[in-house]
Formats: sequence, C-alpha cells, structure tokens
Amino acid sequence: MSERALRSALAGVAAFAVGYLLPGTLQLPSLLYDPAARLAFVGRVPSGVVMRYYGDLLIACAAGLAAAAAVWKLQPRQPPLAIAAGSALSLVALDLAFYLSRLLVGV
Repeated sequence: MSERALRSALAGVAAFAVGYLLPGTLQLPSLLYDPAARLAFVGRVPSGVVMRYYGDLLIACAAGLAAAAAVWKLQPRQPPLAIAAGSALSLVALDLAFYLSRLLVGV
C-alpha cells in the first residue's frame, strides 16, 4: 500500500470515528428506524424500540469517505505517519470508551 493510500485511509478512519460519535452525542437529526412499524424517518431522539444506529452509521460512512477522498485528492501538508495513525486510532478509542461507558452505567 502506498503512503498516499495509507494517509487517505487514516483520514477516513478518523472522520468515521468523529462522524459516528457526534450525531448521537449532540442529538443531531439522523435517520431513525422503528422496527415494529417498519418505518424510517428523520428525527433527533429515539424512543421506545426506535433505533438511530443506521442513521449514525450512514453519517459516519459519508464522513469517512469524504475525508478519505479529500486527502487523496488534495494531499495536504503531511504530518509524520506515526502521528496520523495515532490520531486516527485515538479517535476510535474515544468512540469505544464512550459507548462502553454508556453500557456500563446501568451495571
């Protein structure tokens, strides 16, 4: 894999992590799905069995693809590869810590 492709992938991973965490945390409008009614709609806060996973995943994928494409196309100033990798992985760790903290609060 070329260094350009690796930097592009790292930018995509970092943007995916941010794009996955922010919509739910800030309660931004997202695609919600009600499996009982088999209905998808845009809203902010799910209630009952309504899920916002699909909307958050869609936003995160779009953010990741846009960032990867932008870094591939623009080739901005390049930090050392270790810093780029550390930044991307620390954002993923932040997502993991946030969701695990929400799971473990009820325990």
